[in-house]
Amino acid sequence: MRKILHISDLHAGKSLNKISRNPDLIYALNQVSQICKEEKVELLLISGDIFDKPIPDYDSEFIILEYLTEWSRSNIQVVLISGNHDSYDKLKAYKNLEKLAKVRIFDRPNPNVSESVFVYDNIAIACLPYPSERILTKGSEDTYRSYTQKVAQYLRALAKAVENYQYRILLSHIMVEKAIIAGSEREASVSEFYAIRPDQIPEVFDYVALGHLHIHQRIKQAVPKTYYAGSLYQIDFSEKDREKFVNLVIIEDKDIKVKPIKLSLYRELKEIKIEKSQSVDRALEELKNRNAIFKVILESELNDPMLNIKVQQIHQILGDKLAFLKLDFPEYFQTNITKDTESLNILDLYKAYYRHAYKTDMPENLEKELLSILQRVQHEADQA
Repeated sequence: MRKILHISDLHAGKSLNKISRNPDLIYALNQVSQICKEEKVELLLISGDIFDKPIPDYDSEFIILEYLTEWSRSNIQVVLISGNHDSYDKLKAYKNLEKLAKVRIFDRPNPNVSESVFVYDNIAIACLPYPSERILTKGSEDTYRSYTQKVAQYLRALAKAVENYQYRILLSHIMVEKAIIAGSEREASVSEFYAIRPDQIPEVFDYVALGHLHIHQRIKQAVPKTYYAGSLYQIDFSEKDREKFVNLVIIEDKDIKVKPIKLSLYRELKEIKIEKSQSVDRALEELKNRNAIFKVILESELNDPMLNIKVQQIHQILGDKLAFLKLDFPEYFQTNITKDTESLNILDLYKAYYRHAYKTDMPENLEKELLSILQRVQHEADQA
């Protein structure tokens, strides 16, 4: 019997309005270590987004190196790939760990597919780190069509490279159609234009370990057992009320079982709405001692003489547990765009504006161009 643990989307260095989420990550990683110990896990797969930013802060790097070292000391083989939040070059610098510890790092897609396969005894792990559009496509090509075609082509090449091994696993950080988006992912990278079809995942794989989307889920339309492990903690308030899991993959003879294991949260993300008729004290009294991070929506009259006092009360009661405070003046601000604009990303906002302004849906070629711009802006922001 062999046991593998699949985790993803650590996002070390994540913060919510200056509230560091590293304590939440550490709490989750401690549980990962305990699961590895109790289940006698041999192989730990991390499917990308190790860090939240391409150039992580020192504390976040310390956390990741500490756990990689701990797992190696526990005789656990770690295989990790880069995600869209990670810097290829940063993870390339980490590859020196391979000389000292049981850590194997795949920092970027490799044109030589055979070098993207890690063999652990009779298990072959085919690795596709986040396939950046800039790497897979050329400027003169049809960007969107060639992107998905090239990802699918690379997957077929990986499948060919591992087909003769007894057990075959795909480890990747990609977007797949039909998957459920949490809302905390980068909007351009989860667009339908960058999503491969489930039937483009080769049948040769026994288990497909995916990262990128933050909701734990199985892609049932794919023939192999295909799972997003999801993030280890609630990344932002779009994930409030979401439970978190890791996947224990058990290989016994020809039988492969997947056992999701629920993680507990260090701090929940809680969104509270205080209506005009409610007292701030009463609305928050039962919550102030709760180990959580809060977003408060305060409904008010624009000319309410008590507004400043209410705001001060909220800050005093919740203190450093308050991440966001939103003032809501429902009687004074109305919009013809009925969807809650706070939950919309930039693309959705512009599509809603276009529909309102021109009384028709935005053309597909314009949507593609906007996505391309968003990708370039995000890349330039990452390099800043």
